[in-house]
Amino acid sequence: MKNFAEKISYALKVPISHKLVKQHETQPQKVFQNGYLKRENVSGAFNYTKPDEIYNKNILLVDDIFDSGATIKETGKLLTNFGAKLIVPLVIARTVGGDI
Repeated sequence: MKNFAEKISYALKVPISHKLVKQHETQPQKVFQNGYLKRENVSGAFNYTKPDEIYNKNILLVDDIFDSGATIKETGKLLTNFGAKLIVPLVIARTVGGDI
């Protein structure tokens, strides 16, 4: 994903950041049977190491797989709390049978 995100950044001529980090390990989302468990799995799992960087900025959030949306929603909530103006998720693939 990092390589893909860097290519998107280059093509769109927008800066890229790798400062969104996991604070603790999570299980793969695919092992959970429902959205509630998936949300619980990623709850509080992320942090942004330089939050002043994203204040009042538009963010393109790139992720590899969309299943329940729990990871995108959790990271979006974090970035919103740090003052991001607009967050646009871009996912590469959607799982078949994932819940919304």
